[in-house]
Amino acid sequence: MAPPSAANNGRTSNSGRRRKIEIKEVEQRNRRCVTFSKRKLGLFNKLTELSLLCRAETALIITSQNGNVYSCGYPTTAAVLHRYVTGRVYQQCRVTSEHEHEEFLEKQRLEYENVQNKLKEKQKQLKELKEAQNISSCFGCRWNLSHENMGLENLEEFKCSLESLKLNLITVLQEKEASLRSDSLYKL
Repeated sequence: MAPPSAANNGRTSNSGRRRKIEIKEVEQRNRRCVTFSKRKLGLFNKLTELSLLCRAETALIITSQNGNVYSCGYPTTAAVLHRYVTGRVYQQCRVTSEHEHEEFLEKQRLEYENVQNKLKEKQKQLKELKEAQNISSCFGCRWNLSHENMGLENLEEFKCSLESLKLNLITVLQEKEASLRSDSLYKL
């Protein structure tokens, strides 16, 4: 397989397959920080999945170039390190029965799924906001045009844009109203 071009950098090619990237230090400091953050989060996600799916006790400690220390562990980093060093289960994390252990794992799995679902919702909202922003940036040129100077195709695009804007505004309004209702219930 030919080495990837600088423009590709491991992204999908026309065939839809990921190419291997050359493992080397990222030269630009900004790109290095971004790469570190993304890969760190990816490692933490994989570690959490491994722990929950396989009932494994895991720990990962990472030190950044700046000297910041990041850790992720299941059930906790301290418990896993204590067990590694001493060979005994950390007393604070010991579960008294297999049934309690199963309940604890199920609770953790459900919490993880809940967080993943919230993340997906936020990503969807972000995508919708970006689309709305793209649509609104197209409005600027259209507001100044007279409808008489617009062709049928432009008028149809403008109509679709307005309908999309209307739906986005209704969605935002409903979310705000729901948020206000939940806030007022919370205060009671």
